[in-house]
Amino acid sequence: MKPDSMNNLSKEPCSGNSSTENNSHSSDSDMEFVGTSAQGLRKSKEKNERKISDLERKLAEVEIHFKAEKEKVNLLECCIKDKDNFIKTLQMSIDLVNQTKDLSIQKMQSQIGVLQVALDLSKSSTSMKDNDNKEISGSVDSNYQHKKKNNELNSDIGKLKEKSGELVEWIDKTQKYENNLREKEEQIARLEFKIDESKLKIMKLEGVVQEKDDKLVEMEKKLAAYTLDAEDTTESHVFLNSSKVPSMKLVTLPDFEPFAAVFEDIPSAGAGWMIIQRRVDGSFDADIIKKLINGCGDLGGEFWLGLEKLYRMTTNRRFELYIHLVDFDNGTAFARYDNFVVGGPKDNYKLMSLGEYSGNAGDALRSHINERSIHDHTFGFTPSTKWWGKDDCNLNGKYCGSKVQLDTWDGIWWGRWNLGNRCSLKSCKMLIRPIP
Repeated sequence: MKPDSMNNLSKEPCSGNSSTENNSHSSDSDMEFVGTSAQGLRKSKEKNERKISDLERKLAEVEIHFKAEKEKVNLLECCIKDKDNFIKTLQMSIDLVNQTKDLSIQKMQSQIGVLQVALDLSKSSTSMKDNDNKEISGSVDSNYQHKKKNNELNSDIGKLKEKSGELVEWIDKTQKYENNLREKEEQIARLEFKIDESKLKIMKLEGVVQEKDDKLVEMEKKLAAYTLDAEDTTESHVFLNSSKVPSMKLVTLPDFEPFAAVFEDIPSAGAGWMIIQRRVDGSFDADIIKKLINGCGDLGGEFWLGLEKLYRMTTNRRFELYIHLVDFDNGTAFARYDNFVVGGPKDNYKLMSLGEYSGNAGDALRSHINERSIHDHTFGFTPSTKWWGKDDCNLNGKYCGSKVQLDTWDGIWWGRWNLGNRCSLKSCKMLIRPIP
Protein backbone atom coordinates (compact mmCIF):
# COMPACT_ATOMS: atom_id res chain seq x y z
CA MET A 1 0.00 0.00 0.00
CA LYS A 2 1.26 3.43 -0.88
CA PRO A 3 2.11 5.98 1.65
CA ASP A 4 -0.55 8.26 0.23
CA SER A 5 -3.24 5.72 0.78
CA MET A 6 -1.99 5.13 4.28
CA ASN A 7 -2.18 8.73 4.92
CA ASN A 8 -5.67 8.74 3.62
CA LEU A 9 -6.61 5.86 5.84
CA SER A 10 -5.06 7.53 8.78
CA LYS A 11 -7.02 10.68 8.01
CA GLU A 12 -10.39 9.01 7.66
CA PRO A 13 -10.66 7.79 11.20
CA CYS A 14 -9.69 11.27 12.33
CA SER A 15 -12.48 12.79 10.37
CA GLY A 16 -14.84 10.21 11.77
CA ASN A 17 -13.80 11.06 15.28
CA SER A 18 -14.32 14.71 14.69
CA SER A 19 -17.84 14.14 13.41
CA THR A 20 -18.54 11.98 16.43
CA GLU A 21 -17.27 14.72 18.69
CA ASN A 22 -19.39 17.27 16.90
CA ASN A 23 -22.44 15.09 17.31
CA SER A 24 -21.68 14.62 20.97
CA HIS A 25 -21.35 18.41 21.45
CA SER A 26 -24.56 19.12 19.64
CA SER A 27 -26.46 16.47 21.58
CA ASP A 28 -25.10 17.88 24.85
CA SER A 29 -26.22 21.37 23.93
CA ASP A 30 -29.68 20.07 22.99
CA MET A 31 -29.99 18.27 26.28
CA GLU A 32 -28.87 21.35 28.15
CA PHE A 33 -31.63 23.47 26.46
CA VAL A 34 -34.27 20.89 27.12
CA GLY A 35 -33.23 20.67 30.74
CA THR A 36 -33.38 24.46 31.15
CA SER A 37 -36.89 24.73 29.70
CA ALA A 38 -38.11 21.85 31.88
CA GLN A 39 -36.77 23.59 34.96
CA GLY A 40 -38.63 26.79 34.01
CA LEU A 41 -41.89 24.92 33.52
CA ARG A 42 -41.38 23.13 36.79
CA LYS A 43 -40.81 26.43 38.62
CA SER A 44 -43.82 28.06 37.03
CA LYS A 45 -45.91 25.02 37.87
CA GLU A 46 -44.77 25.14 41.50
CA LYS A 47 -45.51 28.86 41.61
CA ASN A 48 -48.99 28.32 40.20
CA GLU A 49 -49.58 25.49 42.65
CA ARG A 50 -48.59 27.79 45.51
CA LYS A 51 -50.99 30.43 44.25
CA ILE A 52 -53.75 27.86 43.98
CA SER A 53 -53.07 26.64 47.51
CA ASP A 54 -53.12 30.26 48.79
CA LEU A 55 -56.40 30.90 47.02
CA GLU A 56 -57.85 27.69 48.40
CA ARG A 57 -56.74 28.67 51.88
CA LYS A 58 -58.30 32.14 51.50
CA LEU A 59 -61.47 30.57 50.15
CA ALA A 60 -61.59 28.24 53.15
CA GLU A 61 -61.12 31.21 55.49
CA VAL A 62 -63.92 33.11 53.72
CA GLU A 63 -66.19 30.06 54.00
CA ILE A 64 -65.41 29.73 57.69
CA HIS A 65 -66.12 33.44 58.23
CA PHE A 66 -69.34 33.14 56.25
CA LYS A 67 -70.43 30.16 58.33
CA ALA A 68 -69.63 32.05 61.52
CA GLU A 69 -71.65 35.05 60.34
CA LYS A 70 -74.49 32.77 59.33
CA GLU A 71 -74.42 31.16 62.76
CA LYS A 72 -74.54 34.61 64.34
CA VAL A 73 -77.56 35.48 62.22
CA ASN A 74 -79.22 32.23 63.21
CA LEU A 75 -78.48 32.91 66.87
CA LEU A 76 -79.96 36.39 66.56
CA GLU A 77 -83.04 35.00 64.86
CA CYS A 78 -83.35 32.36 67.61
CA CYS A 79 -82.99 35.06 70.26
CA ILE A 80 -85.65 37.15 68.56
CA LYS A 81 -87.94 34.14 68.34
CA ASP A 82 -87.26 33.29 71.99
CA LYS A 83 -88.06 36.84 73.01
CA ASP A 84 -91.24 36.79 70.93
CA ASN A 85 -92.21 33.45 72.48
CA PHE A 86 -91.44 34.76 75.94
CA ILE A 87 -93.59 37.84 75.33
CA LYS A 88 -96.40 35.65 74.01
CA THR A 89 -96.08 33.30 77.00
CA LEU A 90 -96.10 36.21 79.42
CA GLN A 91 -99.14 37.68 77.73
CA MET A 92 -100.89 34.30 77.84
CA SER A 93 -100.06 33.90 81.52
CA ILE A 94 -101.46 37.38 82.21
CA ASP A 95 -104.58 36.48 80.26
CA LEU A 96 -104.90 33.19 82.18
CA VAL A 97 -104.50 34.99 85.48
CA ASN A 98 -107.14 37.48 84.43
CA GLN A 99 -109.45 34.65 83.36
CA THR A 100 -108.94 32.48 86.42
CA LYS A 101 -108.88 35.13 89.13
CA ASP A 102 -112.69 35.46 89.12
CA LEU A 103 -113.09 31.68 89.16
CA SER A 104 -110.61 31.37 92.06
CA ILE A 105 -112.42 34.01 94.03
CA GLN A 106 -115.78 32.39 93.37
CA LYS A 107 -114.41 28.97 94.33
CA MET A 108 -112.94 30.31 97.56
CA GLN A 109 -116.17 32.11 98.34
CA SER A 110 -118.11 28.87 97.78
CA GLN A 111 -115.67 26.98 100.02
CA ILE A 112 -116.06 29.64 102.67
CA GLY A 113 -119.82 29.31 102.36
CA VAL A 114 -119.65 25.52 102.71
CA LEU A 115 -117.38 25.83 105.73
CA GLN A 116 -119.70 28.42 107.22
CA VAL A 117 -122.67 26.10 106.72
CA ALA A 118 -120.73 23.25 108.32
CA LEU A 119 -119.83 25.54 111.20
CA ASP A 120 -123.48 26.51 111.67
CA LEU A 121 -124.53 22.88 111.57
CA SER A 122 -121.84 22.02 114.08
CA LYS A 123 -123.01 24.81 116.35
CA SER A 124 -126.62 23.67 116.06
CA SER A 125 -125.65 20.08 116.73
CA THR A 126 -123.56 21.23 119.66
CA SER A 127 -126.47 23.15 121.09
CA MET A 128 -128.73 20.17 120.59
CA LYS A 129 -126.22 17.93 122.24
CA ASP A 130 -125.85 20.35 125.09
CA ASN A 131 -129.59 20.10 125.62
CA ASP A 132 -129.37 16.34 125.46
CA ASN A 133 -126.47 16.41 127.87
CA LYS A 134 -128.75 17.80 130.48
CA GLU A 135 -130.70 14.61 130.21
CA ILE A 136 -127.89 12.22 129.29
CA SER A 137 -124.73 11.94 131.28
CA GLY A 138 -121.36 11.00 129.97
CA SER A 139 -121.50 13.29 126.83
CA VAL A 140 -118.77 15.70 127.98
CA ASP A 141 -116.09 14.09 125.89
CA SER A 142 -118.16 14.24 122.69
CA ASN A 143 -118.90 17.94 123.26
CA TYR A 144 -115.26 18.61 123.72
CA GLN A 145 -114.48 16.89 120.43
CA HIS A 146 -117.16 18.89 118.59
CA LYS A 147 -115.78 22.13 119.98
CA LYS A 148 -112.32 21.12 118.92
CA LYS A 149 -113.56 20.43 115.40
CA ASN A 150 -115.34 23.77 115.35
CA ASN A 151 -112.14 25.53 116.33
CA GLU A 152 -110.23 23.73 113.59
CA LEU A 153 -112.89 24.70 111.06
CA ASN A 154 -112.69 28.30 112.20
CA SER A 155 -108.90 28.30 111.84
CA ASP A 156 -109.20 26.76 108.36
CA ILE A 157 -111.73 29.41 107.36
CA GLY A 158 -109.38 32.14 108.64
CA LYS A 159 -106.50 30.71 106.65
CA LEU A 160 -108.63 30.52 103.51
CA LYS A 161 -109.69 34.13 103.99
CA GLU A 162 -106.06 35.20 104.39
CA LYS A 163 -105.06 33.33 101.23
CA SER A 164 -108.02 34.79 99.39
CA GLY A 165 -106.98 38.26 100.54
CA GLU A 166 -103.40 37.65 99.40
CA LEU A 167 -104.63 36.43 96.02
CA VAL A 168 -106.83 39.47 95.60
CA GLU A 169 -103.94 41.71 96.62
CA TRP A 170 -101.64 40.01 94.12
CA ILE A 171 -104.23 40.36 91.37
CA ASP A 172 -104.65 44.06 92.24
CA LYS A 173 -100.89 44.61 92.08
CA THR A 174 -100.74 42.87 88.71
CA GLN A 175 -103.54 45.06 87.44
CA LYS A 176 -101.78 48.18 88.75
CA TYR A 177 -98.55 47.18 87.02
CA GLU A 178 -100.41 46.64 83.76
CA ASN A 179 -102.13 50.02 84.10
CA ASN A 180 -98.82 51.74 84.88
CA LEU A 181 -97.23 50.05 81.87
CA ARG A 182 -100.05 51.27 79.62
CA GLU A 183 -99.78 54.79 81.01
CA LYS A 184 -96.02 54.87 80.45
CA GLU A 185 -96.47 53.66 76.88
CA GLU A 186 -99.08 56.35 76.29
CA GLN A 187 -96.79 58.98 77.81
CA ILE A 188 -93.93 57.85 75.57
CA ALA A 189 -96.20 58.01 72.52
CA ARG A 190 -97.36 61.52 73.48
CA LEU A 191 -93.80 62.69 74.07
CA GLU A 192 -92.65 61.26 70.73
CA PHE A 193 -95.55 63.04 69.03
CA LYS A 194 -94.61 66.30 70.76
CA ILE A 195 -90.98 65.82 69.72
CA ASP A 196 -92.05 65.36 66.09
CA GLU A 197 -94.25 68.46 66.32
CA SER A 198 -91.37 70.43 67.82
CA LYS A 199 -89.05 69.27 65.05
CA LEU A 200 -91.56 70.39 62.43
CA LYS A 201 -91.97 73.75 64.14
CA ILE A 202 -88.21 74.18 64.35
CA MET A 203 -87.85 73.35 60.66
CA LYS A 204 -90.58 75.86 59.77
CA LEU A 205 -89.02 78.52 61.97
CA GLU A 206 -85.61 77.86 60.45
CA GLY A 207 -87.16 78.28 57.01
CA VAL A 208 -88.80 81.55 58.06
CA VAL A 209 -85.55 82.80 59.59
CA GLN A 210 -83.68 81.87 56.42
CA GLU A 211 -86.24 83.74 54.30
CA LYS A 212 -85.93 86.78 56.56
CA ASP A 213 -82.14 86.59 56.38
CA ASP A 214 -82.26 86.36 52.58
CA LYS A 215 -84.63 89.34 52.39
CA LEU A 216 -82.43 91.27 54.80
CA VAL A 217 -79.34 90.57 52.71
CA GLU A 218 -81.20 91.59 49.56
CA MET A 219 -82.43 94.82 51.15
CA GLU A 220 -78.95 95.61 52.45
CA LYS A 221 -77.59 95.18 48.94
CA LYS A 222 -80.25 97.49 47.56
CA LEU A 223 -79.64 100.06 50.27
CA ALA A 224 -75.90 99.88 49.71
CA ALA A 225 -76.49 100.71 46.05
CA TYR A 226 -78.00 104.06 46.98
CA THR A 227 -75.99 107.08 47.98
CA LEU A 228 -79.01 109.27 48.64
CA ASP A 229 -78.46 110.37 52.21
CA ALA A 230 -79.00 113.91 53.39
CA GLU A 231 -76.29 113.64 56.02
CA ASP A 232 -73.69 112.06 53.72
CA THR A 233 -70.85 114.51 53.05
CA THR A 234 -68.23 112.03 51.82
CA GLU A 235 -68.69 113.18 48.20
CA SER A 236 -68.35 116.87 47.50
CA HIS A 237 -69.47 118.11 44.09
CA VAL A 238 -69.16 121.67 42.88
CA PHE A 239 -71.91 122.75 40.48
CA LEU A 240 -70.97 125.77 38.39
CA ASN A 241 -73.48 128.58 37.86
CA SER A 242 -75.50 127.36 40.84
CA SER A 243 -74.35 129.71 43.57
CA LYS A 244 -77.97 130.54 44.43
CA VAL A 245 -78.62 126.87 45.27
CA PRO A 246 -76.00 126.03 47.93
CA SER A 247 -77.65 122.78 49.16
CA MET A 248 -77.33 120.84 45.92
CA LYS A 249 -76.09 117.25 45.89
CA LEU A 250 -75.51 114.51 43.33
CA VAL A 251 -77.86 111.54 43.59
CA THR A 252 -76.83 108.15 42.19
CA LEU A 253 -79.22 105.24 41.59
CA PRO A 254 -78.50 101.72 40.29
CA ASP A 255 -78.50 101.49 36.50
CA PHE A 256 -79.42 105.15 36.19
CA GLU A 257 -77.54 108.28 35.26
CA PRO A 258 -76.64 110.45 38.29
CA PHE A 259 -78.60 113.67 38.66
CA ALA A 260 -78.47 116.80 40.78
CA ALA A 261 -81.05 117.52 43.46
CA VAL A 262 -81.70 120.27 45.99
CA PHE A 263 -81.96 119.42 49.71
CA GLU A 264 -83.27 121.60 52.48
CA ASP A 265 -84.32 121.42 56.11
CA ILE A 266 -87.88 121.89 57.35
CA PRO A 267 -87.94 123.44 60.84
CA SER A 268 -91.00 121.47 61.92
CA ALA A 269 -90.06 118.19 60.17
CA GLY A 270 -86.28 117.91 60.42
CA ALA A 271 -83.35 117.87 57.99
CA GLY A 272 -82.53 116.06 54.76
CA TRP A 273 -85.59 116.72 52.59
CA MET A 274 -85.12 116.49 48.80
CA ILE A 275 -87.23 118.81 46.63
CA ILE A 276 -89.10 116.96 43.85
CA GLN A 277 -91.47 119.77 42.80
CA ARG A 278 -91.71 123.53 43.23
CA ARG A 279 -94.29 125.97 41.78
CA VAL A 280 -93.72 129.72 42.13
CA ASP A 281 -94.33 131.52 38.81
CA GLY A 282 -95.70 129.16 36.09
CA SER A 283 -92.43 129.10 34.12
CA PHE A 284 -92.76 125.38 33.22
CA ASP A 285 -96.46 125.41 32.23
CA ALA A 286 -95.51 124.95 28.58
CA ASP A 287 -93.08 122.08 29.24
CA ILE A 288 -94.69 119.98 31.97
CA ILE A 289 -96.88 117.86 29.68
CA LYS A 290 -94.02 116.83 27.39
CA LYS A 291 -91.45 116.41 30.17
CA LEU A 292 -93.57 114.85 32.88
CA ILE A 293 -91.55 111.60 32.78
CA ASN A 294 -88.00 112.98 32.62
CA GLY A 295 -88.54 116.24 34.53
CA CYS A 296 -88.18 119.92 33.70
CA GLY A 297 -87.59 123.35 35.12
CA ASP A 298 -84.81 125.01 37.10
CA LEU A 299 -83.44 123.66 40.39
CA GLY A 300 -83.46 127.22 41.74
CA GLY A 301 -87.00 128.04 40.55
CA GLU A 302 -89.97 126.11 39.24
CA PHE A 303 -88.97 122.47 39.08
CA TRP A 304 -90.35 118.96 38.49
CA LEU A 305 -88.04 115.99 39.16
CA GLY A 306 -89.76 113.55 36.76
CA LEU A 307 -91.86 110.42 37.13
CA GLU A 308 -89.10 107.98 36.14
CA LYS A 309 -86.77 109.19 38.91
CA LEU A 310 -89.60 109.07 41.44
CA TYR A 311 -90.44 105.51 40.37
CA ARG A 312 -86.84 104.29 40.70
CA MET A 313 -86.36 105.92 44.09
CA THR A 314 -89.65 105.09 45.84
CA THR A 315 -89.99 101.47 44.73
CA ASN A 316 -86.64 100.38 46.17
CA ARG A 317 -86.69 102.27 49.47
CA ARG A 318 -89.36 103.72 51.71
CA PHE A 319 -89.84 107.48 51.43
CA GLU A 320 -92.06 109.98 53.18
CA LEU A 321 -93.66 112.92 51.35
CA TYR A 322 -94.03 116.49 52.64
CA ILE A 323 -96.23 119.02 50.77
CA HIS A 324 -95.97 122.72 51.64
CA LEU A 325 -98.76 125.09 50.46
CA VAL A 326 -98.94 128.91 50.43
CA ASP A 327 -101.99 130.95 49.36
CA PHE A 328 -102.10 134.55 48.12
CA ASP A 329 -102.86 135.76 51.64
CA ASN A 330 -99.54 134.17 52.69
CA GLY A 331 -101.38 131.53 54.69
CA THR A 332 -99.50 128.24 54.90
CA ALA A 333 -100.49 124.62 55.40
CA PHE A 334 -98.88 121.23 54.99
CA ALA A 335 -99.70 117.58 54.33
CA ARG A 336 -97.37 114.72 55.22
CA TYR A 337 -97.46 111.04 54.19
CA ASP A 338 -95.18 108.27 55.48
CA ASN A 339 -95.07 105.83 52.52
CA PHE A 340 -94.94 107.58 49.13
CA VAL A 341 -94.67 105.16 46.17
CA VAL A 342 -94.92 105.85 42.42
CA GLY A 343 -95.39 103.01 39.93
CA GLY A 344 -93.33 102.36 36.82
CA PRO A 345 -93.93 102.57 33.06
CA LYS A 346 -95.98 99.36 32.99
CA ASP A 347 -98.41 100.96 35.47
CA ASN A 348 -98.42 104.32 33.65
CA TYR A 349 -96.66 105.79 36.71
CA LYS A 350 -99.62 105.30 39.05
CA LEU A 351 -99.67 106.75 42.52
CA MET A 352 -99.34 103.38 44.29
CA SER A 353 -99.26 104.37 47.97
CA LEU A 354 -99.25 107.28 50.42
CA GLY A 355 -99.27 105.65 53.84
CA GLU A 356 -100.52 107.51 56.91
CA TYR A 357 -101.51 111.19 56.67
CA SER A 358 -100.69 113.99 59.08
CA GLY A 359 -100.93 117.78 58.74
CA ASN A 360 -103.39 120.66 58.59
CA ALA A 361 -104.04 121.02 54.84
CA GLY A 362 -106.37 118.03 54.56
CA ASP A 363 -105.88 114.58 53.05
CA ALA A 364 -106.71 115.70 49.51
CA LEU A 365 -104.26 113.42 47.73
CA ARG A 366 -105.79 110.21 49.18
CA SER A 367 -108.43 109.90 46.44
CA HIS A 368 -105.71 109.94 43.77
CA ILE A 369 -104.21 106.56 44.79
CA ASN A 370 -104.19 104.11 41.84
CA GLU A 371 -104.72 107.03 39.46
CA ARG A 372 -102.41 107.06 36.47
CA SER A 373 -100.26 110.01 35.55
CA ILE A 374 -99.85 108.85 31.94
CA HIS A 375 -103.06 108.09 30.01
CA ASP A 376 -103.08 106.19 26.77
CA HIS A 377 -104.86 108.21 24.11
CA THR A 378 -103.26 106.35 21.21
CA PHE A 379 -101.10 109.29 20.14
CA GLY A 380 -99.44 111.92 22.30
CA PHE A 381 -100.50 113.30 25.68
CA THR A 382 -103.50 115.28 26.85
CA PRO A 383 -103.79 117.94 29.57
CA SER A 384 -104.98 115.23 31.96
CA THR A 385 -101.43 113.89 32.16
CA LYS A 386 -100.14 116.67 34.42
CA TRP A 387 -101.18 115.01 37.69
CA TRP A 388 -102.50 111.80 39.23
CA GLY A 389 -106.17 112.30 38.38
CA LYS A 390 -108.18 115.48 38.82
CA ASP A 391 -110.60 114.99 41.70
CA ASP A 392 -109.43 116.76 44.85
CA CYS A 393 -106.13 118.50 44.04
CA ASN A 394 -103.64 119.39 41.33
CA LEU A 395 -100.19 120.86 41.97
CA ASN A 396 -98.94 120.64 38.37
CA GLY A 397 -101.80 122.60 36.82
CA LYS A 398 -101.74 126.01 35.17
CA TYR A 399 -100.29 128.75 37.38
CA CYS A 400 -102.43 131.81 38.14
CA GLY A 401 -100.69 135.05 39.14
CA SER A 402 -103.38 136.07 41.61
CA LYS A 403 -106.05 134.60 43.83
CA VAL A 404 -108.68 133.09 41.55
CA GLN A 405 -111.63 130.84 42.28
CA LEU A 406 -111.13 128.11 39.73
CA ASP A 407 -113.97 126.70 37.66
CA THR A 408 -111.81 123.92 36.20
CA TRP A 409 -109.41 121.33 37.58
CA ASP A 410 -106.47 122.79 35.58
CA GLY A 411 -104.86 125.01 38.19
CA ILE A 412 -102.74 124.86 41.32
CA TRP A 413 -105.16 123.99 44.13
CA TRP A 414 -105.53 121.64 47.09
CA GLY A 415 -108.90 120.26 48.08
CA ARG A 416 -111.27 122.72 49.72
CA TRP A 417 -108.55 124.38 51.77
CA ASN A 418 -108.86 128.17 51.78
CA LEU A 419 -112.47 129.08 52.64
CA GLY A 420 -113.84 125.81 51.28
CA ASN A 421 -113.43 126.88 47.66
CA ARG A 422 -111.21 125.70 44.82
CA CYS A 423 -108.85 128.66 44.92
CA SER A 424 -105.52 129.03 43.18
CA LEU A 425 -102.36 128.88 45.30
CA LYS A 426 -99.45 131.28 45.32
CA SER A 427 -96.83 128.53 45.64
CA CYS A 428 -96.36 124.90 46.57
CA LYS A 429 -93.50 122.54 47.16
CA MET A 430 -93.17 118.74 47.36
CA LEU A 431 -90.27 117.12 49.22
CA ILE A 432 -89.30 113.53 50.00
CA ARG A 433 -86.95 111.93 52.52
CA PRO A 434 -85.88 108.29 52.98
CA ILE A 435 -87.09 106.57 56.15
CA PRO A 436 -84.27 104.69 57.94
